[in-house]
Amino acid sequence: MFVNSSIPNIEPARMYSSTSRVTVGQDLDLRCSTYGLAKADQQVFVYLLKNGVGLQRVKTTSHDIPFTIKSATLNHTGNYSCVFSRNDYQPVTVHLVGDMLVFIKVMDFVHPAIIEVDESKVSQGTAVEFRCTSEESPDTDILHVYLCKNHRITDVNIWDSVKKQARFHMARVQVDDSGNYSCVLSQRLLAATELHMCGRNAVLLQVQGENDANRRLHVN
Repeated sequence: MFVNSSIPNIEPARMYSSTSRVTVGQDLDLRCSTYGLAKADQQVFVYLLKNGVGLQRVKTTSHDIPFTIKSATLNHTGNYSCVFSRNDYQPVTVHLVGDMLVFIKVMDFVHPAIIEVDESKVSQGTAVEFRCTSEESPDTDILHVYLCKNHRITDVNIWDSVKKQARFHMARVQVDDSGNYSCVLSQRLLAATELHMCGRNAVLLQVQGENDANRRLHVN
């Protein structure tokens, strides 16, 4: 679909991409073609557009024009197309849509998940199991799940893509295991450092020591 604009002498070109998904930080390679549309050896300006707004411009006599978006961010998700003209315009002034739209999804390599625990107040020495779930996990062969305590990674597991979950078992919790727990999914290995974002929610695990248990019994 080609949407005309008030700018004269703009023609639609064809848009191609070898992928519809890239990860944050990766380069996004796209290709425009004017084959059969522009005359041979004709100098033209080819414009790459996202959501109908010009992003990049190349001056060329080639019919096959590559475009690269370096270090893609989440904001680069959108519909891409391209057009060409004999005239030179600033890309941001070109507001229209070319032929053969290509939708590109830029995915974050860290995906917040939902965490659950059967009991959040336990005694020292109790076994605790956290369950991390997500219906929005990316479709990939290997996905790592990280358990975070107070926004710091404490454990890692492999994601079950069939059940869409992962479990973390703590055999005998101690008082210093108390804290806010959450979990994230990642296609990359993450270092055990603090994360700015870890999980869609958090659960507060409170582990009571012997003194706390004796005090509770005495009160009762």
